[in-house]
Amino acid sequence: MGMDHGADEWASCPVAAEAGLWFRYGRQKRPGVTAASTFEAVLAGERSSTTRFLCWPGHAMWAAVRHGDLVRFHEEQGNSGRCLVVRVLGTRPIDLLHCSGAELEEWSRCEGWAVAKGRALGAELGPALWIRHELVWPDLVKPSVQLALF
Repeated sequence: MGMDHGADEWASCPVAAEAGLWFRYGRQKRPGVTAASTFEAVLAGERSSTTRFLCWPGHAMWAAVRHGDLVRFHEEQGNSGRCLVVRVLGTRPIDLLHCSGAELEEWSRCEGWAVAKGRALGAELGPALWIRHELVWPDLVKPSVQLALF
């Protein structure tokens, strides 16, 4: 699907997975992140991955996601509210409790969560699948000012 498709087409295009992305960062966001929620962070370019824990329902759906697949995320629980579409760049297992400090730092940069939050999630929820992605819709690139010049 090309980037010129309309909002209705992107909001209903076939995807490999669909889920909510509604967590609020609160005081547990990484320094420098300005978005209040995980959904807003993707839109702001401050988040480029999602972590799906093996203990969560729907893990089999995420395990089947492959490079190049499209995924739709919704702003609210129950797959409602605004949505966005990302393209999967890669997936790999991650154990946030036992991974190296360098890997945890990379995870934090991609997720927008503080490093300490990552370790806490690993301790509470166990191993996970880490899915890197890029935003494909909405296309938030603003037209160049020069395009408006005569």
